[in-house]
Amino acid sequence: MSNIKRSTEDNIAILTFDRENSGANIFDRDVLLELDDHIAAIEQASDLRGLLIDSAKRSIFIAGADIKTLFSAPKDELAQLLELGQRVFDRVAALKITTVAAINGACAGGGCELALACDWRVLSDASATRIGLPETQLGILPAWGGSTRLPNMIGLPNALDLILAGKLLKAGAAKHKGLADGVCPPEDLKEYAKTFLKRGKRKYDSHFLLHNPLSVSVIRKKATANVMEKTRGLYPAALKALDVACESVSGSHSESLGREREAFLELAALPQTKRMIGLFFLNERFKKLKPNDAEAGTIDTVATIGAGVMGSGIAYWLSTRGKRVILQDINDEAIAKGLAGIEKLYVTSVKKRVMSKIEATIGYDNIHASAQRVPLQNCDMVIEAASEDLGIKKKIFADLSERTGPDTILATNTSALPIHELAPVITHPERLVGLHFFNPVHRMKLVEVVETETTSPETLATAVAFVQKIGKLPVVVKDRPGFLVNRILLPYLVEAGNMFSKGADPRAIDNAMLDFGMPMGPIRLLDEVGLDVGIHVAETLAAAFPDRMEVPEILSKMIEKGFLGRKSGKGFYLYNGGGDPVPNPEVLAMREGTESPDNIAEKLAGMMTDEAILCLDEGVAGAPEDVDFAMVMGTGYAPFRGGPLRYSDDNNLNDRKFYTE
Repeated sequence: MSNIKRSTEDNIAILTFDRENSGANIFDRDVLLELDDHIAAIEQASDLRGLLIDSAKRSIFIAGADIKTLFSAPKDELAQLLELGQRVFDRVAALKITTVAAINGACAGGGCELALACDWRVLSDASATRIGLPETQLGILPAWGGSTRLPNMIGLPNALDLILAGKLLKAGAAKHKGLADGVCPPEDLKEYAKTFLKRGKRKYDSHFLLHNPLSVSVIRKKATANVMEKTRGLYPAALKALDVACESVSGSHSESLGREREAFLELAALPQTKRMIGLFFLNERFKKLKPNDAEAGTIDTVATIGAGVMGSGIAYWLSTRGKRVILQDINDEAIAKGLAGIEKLYVTSVKKRVMSKIEATIGYDNIHASAQRVPLQNCDMVIEAASEDLGIKKKIFADLSERTGPDTILATNTSALPIHELAPVITHPERLVGLHFFNPVHRMKLVEVVETETTSPETLATAVAFVQKIGKLPVVVKDRPGFLVNRILLPYLVEAGNMFSKGADPRAIDNAMLDFGMPMGPIRLLDEVGLDVGIHVAETLAAAFPDRMEVPEILSKMIEKGFLGRKSGKGFYLYNGGGDPVPNPEVLAMREGTESPDNIAEKLAGMMTDEAILCLDEGVAGAPEDVDFAMVMGTGYAPFRGGPLRYSDDNNLNDRKFYTE
């Protein structure tokens, strides 16, 4: 099978990656050997003045290593594969002719490491172009030379920022960080890249001020403290990558490559890594999910009803994805506030180089806001994101039923209310579906696609495809109180509230769950969500499951006093603008006892597992993978634990097993 085509133009060798029978270019043993053969031939050619590496794929340069092959290989084979990749990329770097990578589309992991072995990197400004080293997000580290080359190229501090975060950068941000040397439109990429060949072999600065032993010691200490603050030492890959990168700026290149291999093999054997790799495959699965055999329709124009935090957040996200958006609310003041929030998001995106000013202008122009009752017959979909009040929603949907065409999909963003109760007020209830986005919309990738009893297969298929098209990840759930994520999360939050009410220190509760791996403790999360919002969801679920859920009385008392959480400056904690929040003494005085429970994390995690099992048994979700993926993506449930059901299996918390492997 041919994966790489070699040609020559004007004494320039061109290697074009184009994996047969695949929409993506990836590295496996065969591809590496094929690349090695091409480099050997180029080494022997005496008339070449440069090498250009590009891709024939529309939106992918090289997506990285074949993860499935990588992690199914025995340890000795994996070690051989690491050595092979390092040797081949070293051979590219050692070529006497000038080399340039012309990158259009995703350039991740091993693809980025190949690009780092080239003298120059030129990126297209296409929206699909991303470059970076995401390995730490999978529990491993760059081990085909990336952890060694990048610090010596752009300096240790900048390299650590990229390696430890594991983020993929757009072209502009990559150039700013020193990862790219040039940026141009896709149609000019090849010719522009050729101009870099005239610059000759690349010589990098020594970075002596950064890479002397004293500086490295200071950088390492600071970076280690940052990693420990963010991960509490629960993610070994970040610490290993930090060590390898810091050591790479002294000693020999070959010694550093050896450290890469050793660290990679050690990390690959850890259970945490296996769980994070499993989540990677689930991520790929939900990107391609098809809920049924129905043909999905196309969604181009969307109306968002409600310009509050969620409505404006959805409108912003859709506009960045090229969708025409009609933003509606009841008055000009609400519209103005929503547009101000959207404008702020665009300004921040430009400032962080997530997009260019031109892209931001185009995106913002996709939004058409109005407080008038405009016709919506030409909309393909309407997403309602108004107040969490069933009566208000019924009035809105009855109105939408009159203003939209019979095929317009009517979606609600409710987080817990029974969607099926909206069906009687609309014509063609088969077009009703739930699209539960999570806050903040521009950061949270999960969307619960809620299927009601009347939702047609075509509507469901279209909703799932729409979520995927806008760069989100859909999990299909049934129309049950709280759906899936909030249904599992709420007992955990309620129990944390009960623990606090009985006398537990809020910091002890939060720290226990931070040590478990949650991104935020449950008490702090209640403050961030807002006590008024939290109690609404709690009351909805308590009404549905009165035998198992009860709203802690202390929440009502707090709301009566105006302690709503961060947005009011006071909740379980006090928020004074600077420094870490401290417990609110007035709320501490409301506690009914002095009990300090043992095994806080075990008990609270058990609450999520128990509810997850009930959701699975009731058919709220179709499979254990759906439950676990939704909890990781929707709540930040410790990724290295794999989700509440995987956690149950790994720790033998129940007699039953949810996974066969």
